[in-house]
Amino acid sequence: MPSRPAPRWPHIRRRMPCGSFYLDGRERLSEWMSHAQRQVSGIPKAGGTDNENWVYPSQQMFWNAMLRKGWRWQEDAVKKEDMGHIIRIHNANNEKAWREVLKWEALHAKECENPKLLRFGGKAQDFSPRARMRSWLGYELPFDRHDWIVDRCGKPVRYVIDYYDGGQVDKRGEFTLLDVRPALDSWDAIWDRMRVAWWRWTRGDGGGGESL
Repeated sequence: MPSRPAPRWPHIRRRMPCGSFYLDGRERLSEWMSHAQRQVSGIPKAGGTDNENWVYPSQQMFWNAMLRKGWRWQEDAVKKEDMGHIIRIHNANNEKAWREVLKWEALHAKECENPKLLRFGGKAQDFSPRARMRSWLGYELPFDRHDWIVDRCGKPVRYVIDYYDGGQVDKRGEFTLLDVRPALDSWDAIWDRMRVAWWRWTRGDGGGGESL
């Protein structure tokens, strides 16, 4: 099994498997993470009201989720401003992922003009076949993976998103290179992947999106 690269969250390191908690740091953080402010995303939510969008987690919710995933911090490793920065990066890169999904969904604009995100899930420990093949060729493994289920006007469509380290965080809070594509679990998805691969090959412009 290839080793997992460390995510580039500021001043944070990850220890797996789960070990002891750094209690002093957690107690200090709990003093300022009692608020639950949440930001509304630009991603439409399937199953909600007509104009309802997904809402991003608050700092407290995000902190709890990171603990459940096995994140541990050294004492004094996380400051108050860091969590706000992490939330900003998280939100910016999800918006970026949705923009990439919409580029694929544009292939079906006649069928559905308003696709929405139905549900999503993280699969950080489950490398996609494409990511594994890239690693065999000497490229780095993604630091995270998500599967997003898009509601294409009543038809669920699964997308695989691999997150790669893109260097320094830019002014928009983005640092990832995204490999976004429909999962190869339907003939429509296979045909879409073939069309886009052909366009990228013949036009040499990456098909309008990021190319890995």
